[in-house]
Amino acid sequence: MGYQKLTILTALASVPAAMTAATDADSLRKAFPPVFLATSQHQSLDSLVGEAKRQIALRGGKHYGCSAISLTAIAATLGTVFSEQQLRSMSDSFSGGIGHEFSQGTCGALSGAIIALGFYASGDKEKHLRLAREVYDEFKQQQGSISCGDIYGRYHFDHCDGCNLCAVQKVIEVLFREGDIMTGTIAPWQQTLVEQIQKEER
Repeated sequence: MGYQKLTILTALASVPAAMTAATDADSLRKAFPPVFLATSQHQSLDSLVGEAKRQIALRGGKHYGCSAISLTAIAATLGTVFSEQQLRSMSDSFSGGIGHEFSQGTCGALSGAIIALGFYASGDKEKHLRLAREVYDEFKQQQGSISCGDIYGRYHFDHCDGCNLCAVQKVIEVLFREGDIMTGTIAPWQQTLVEQIQKEER
């Protein structure tokens, strides 16, 4: 990502002008809003989850890894300045327990969803850890394991959609509950910046 795009992302986040280079990382997390402002015209949790499920289905059979499906489906539902290809590039390597190693690697669908959680959750490190643990625990309870090897051993590739649905739905639920999803459209000045980035990427 070039300097200009970083500058635009900084503007999107409404960075306080008084921040100094000497500020430590944890203080920055508390002062800065989420990386991406999660916005949607869907007014209810059910509607948001329905849209996320639709986005998962749109990517089925198109050579997406499970991790990329989770990340891109959430991003398409909540908005992002990254392109689909950029999101796939940053998440594809988590597919199949990192590098398709399977064995004891963490399920890629869960990993991709946790990446998205980090994009959209506001607050400090402790909040991010708490929400990630909640998603992790729910996934483990529903799937019986967070290990790609365990899940693959039972279902092979027949259950990947179920893993994506579980992880993505839980991330949407916790973001909605925590007030990190704004049910409305983004401000016109923000939309202008998003369109500028998208134009540069074409």
